[in-house]
Amino acid sequence: MRRRTRSVLALLTTVVLLALGVAAQIAHERTQAPQPLTRLDPQTIRHIEVRCNTCTTRRFERSDDGWHMRAPYDAPADPAAVRRLLAVSGAPIRLRLADGEHDPARLGLAPASIVVVFDRVTIEIGDEDPIEHDRYVRVGGELFRVRDRFSARLLEAPESEVADPKSLPAR
Repeated sequence: MRRRTRSVLALLTTVVLLALGVAAQIAHERTQAPQPLTRLDPQTIRHIEVRCNTCTTRRFERSDDGWHMRAPYDAPADPAAVRRLLAVSGAPIRLRLADGEHDPARLGLAPASIVVVFDRVTIEIGDEDPIEHDRYVRVGGELFRVRDRFSARLLEAPESEVADPKSLPAR
């Protein structure tokens, strides 16, 4: 085998090994990336309902011309407020809690402080973890801890989630 052929084969082998290394690293990073709370695609969600113990229940519906609040007002919704609500469905899971090892009542999930319904998927939001300041969350029968970047938004007044608050009737 000539020297040039050996050099080309050595270079080709190096390139293949580097490509395999990159593919393995990408696969490893994907498995380590935080999983979303749900697999819902925010672009396909049609209905949102937010219920809590200390706030007014709000319902939103997507129509051809955008999002509309249906309760407690019937008005066009603020797109930024709806995006913040939709972000809850994809909140990254920090920790999956083992089944049966935790009392939902002690986590603020019996009953839940806040309930958010996306189409037919219900997310129950409980108390805050005192150390990490995460929120305890239940989706279906599974318990999770997620970073609390949304609970304050879920407790907002309905007037702050409509496109034009000045158009609302006086209470």
